[in-house]
Amino acid sequence: MLNSTELFPQQRKTRLPGGYMGKILRVDLTSGSMKDENLPEEPMLQKLLGGQALATYILLKELPLDAKPYGHENKVVMMTGPITGTGLTPGGTKVTAVYLSPLTEHTLGRGASSGFWPVYLKAAGYDGIIVEGVSPKPAYLFIHDGKAELRDATSVWGKGARETEDRLREEVGIKDAKVMCIGPAGENLVRAAMLVNDYNHNAAHSGGAVFGAKKLKAIVVYGTARPPVHDRERLIEAGLRWRNTLVQRTVEEKKTAGHALDVHAVPNLNYRSSLIADHARGFEQNRVTLRPCFQCQRLCPWDVEIGEGPRAGTVGHFNAGSEWLDTFFNLGIKGNEVLYLAERINDLGIECSHFSCGVAVAFEAWEKGLLNVEQTEGLRFEWGNVETVDRLLDMAARREGRWGNLFAEGPTQVADAIGGEAWKWVVHTKKGTPALHDWRPHFGQMLREIVASGGMKPQGGASVNPPPDLKYREKWGPLDRDNPKGWPWSQVISEQHRQFCGIIGGCWFALMHQKPDGLNSIVDSLNATTGWNFTLDEGLDAGHRSIILQSLFGTQRGWVAEDDWKDVGPRFLEPIPDGKFQGFTIAKWLPGIVYEYHRLSGRHEKSGRPFIDTLSKLGLEEFKDWAQLD
Repeated sequence: MLNSTELFPQQRKTRLPGGYMGKILRVDLTSGSMKDENLPEEPMLQKLLGGQALATYILLKELPLDAKPYGHENKVVMMTGPITGTGLTPGGTKVTAVYLSPLTEHTLGRGASSGFWPVYLKAAGYDGIIVEGVSPKPAYLFIHDGKAELRDATSVWGKGARETEDRLREEVGIKDAKVMCIGPAGENLVRAAMLVNDYNHNAAHSGGAVFGAKKLKAIVVYGTARPPVHDRERLIEAGLRWRNTLVQRTVEEKKTAGHALDVHAVPNLNYRSSLIADHARGFEQNRVTLRPCFQCQRLCPWDVEIGEGPRAGTVGHFNAGSEWLDTFFNLGIKGNEVLYLAERINDLGIECSHFSCGVAVAFEAWEKGLLNVEQTEGLRFEWGNVETVDRLLDMAARREGRWGNLFAEGPTQVADAIGGEAWKWVVHTKKGTPALHDWRPHFGQMLREIVASGGMKPQGGASVNPPPDLKYREKWGPLDRDNPKGWPWSQVISEQHRQFCGIIGGCWFALMHQKPDGLNSIVDSLNATTGWNFTLDEGLDAGHRSIILQSLFGTQRGWVAEDDWKDVGPRFLEPIPDGKFQGFTIAKWLPGIVYEYHRLSGRHEKSGRPFIDTLSKLGLEEFKDWAQLD
């Protein structure tokens, strides 16, 4: 494995490709010291590109095997990609943070975010940040046109994400500065606390908890530089082709039940019903404003002003997905109270599925007589009880009382505390929680959720047919939800192209892989930016390399592939109870589909360790000590 001098050269010997600023900021919070590291040499950049892949490689190199998620030795490595911030493609807005996950305590944690903050990080002169150590008091990092300083964050410690953003912009005196911060949930080490930026964006899955353990409240960025590009005209042409593939979000879809309409199911009452009813009542009276990310016409983020009922006038700020809606649908709440609570959970900085899946177990226990008001600190754990859910959000974010502490820990800990039948009702994957939709009707999405690390939002999502741009080599499909044949390979392919999009700095919400030119335009955007000559096959290899690095991180710390199907909440694998897909479950094909997925991705089906041939193909031979040898 490369040593530090080789990975971060004192003086570069190879050219800096287009799209990169050339520097990573290393911040030691314990001592308060900071230093600039040069990006790796061009061959390493061609291999890893950026984002999760380069960040994970750095973490593999630097993180001790006995590190603890909240220990001073844990690190947060945050990386953009070469297309982040050029402004000449849609979706070139991504930053990815990786760390040892507080959720699973032994797999990779990853939070990815878009908006404007990643673009402004590059404008401030940096491709990424390495955060290590623990600050002796609350602090925030301010990066301004290539200069960085740590400042006292005592005045915003305890504040919500919205107020923190506003106050820190005012404090640095730059109205257009961009802020990534934590809310009270991160400060109090809620296991799934988020990083929140630009009001409408969240990097979920525990990054906020690691920031909180390090007493780092926020990172404020501003700059005026722009990443160089190799061939501007070619990039404009490729970016226009990419834009032509986009399906734009609309105001009208934000006035519905969101993603539930796409998957034909909504989680109700701890996944015990999938029926869509009047969940979105009153939404049609709201004022919705679409908030695009930097130079992206996909128009995913949105603001709402509630237009009716007791919450009239309340404003909320949301990202692309509608997990926030399903979070509270799952607790029996409907209508605009859902949007009110969704704004609350984002401001507090709690990952929505973590909260919902934990509270739902407790509410089901109340319904079935395992809990009463004497055991719940006077609160009524009733489905649809907005007052109780509102109170529990604050309790969880601040770890107040027994139940606040349990909901901060997670759904498996809630089930343990209740005992009895409660373990049968839990929804989780390796102690993390799935992206909160009812994915159970969909073979590809369920396989994706099960094989994810548990400490990150899953990648992939197998499709019925191969992407049009891959039909020169992929001849399968259409796949059948009632037949497991083909789904594991489709998942492998989808992981590869989604990882590729992410590590170059692209947002997968702008990845239209099922449309002609949906992948080729992205590859051409990378080449025009950097001056390289990647093929689509090489792009998929780069995505595969990122997957194997993620897998190696878990392998080194005790993860085995069998965890993927054994360490899953029973409720998540129950047959769908009602509706269009009543009775369907992929559980009847476990563990076979998980074994096949790992084999097809070049890993041993039970250990999850990559084979030597896999490492050799991907240029990762340096990790041979962690390979499967038989």
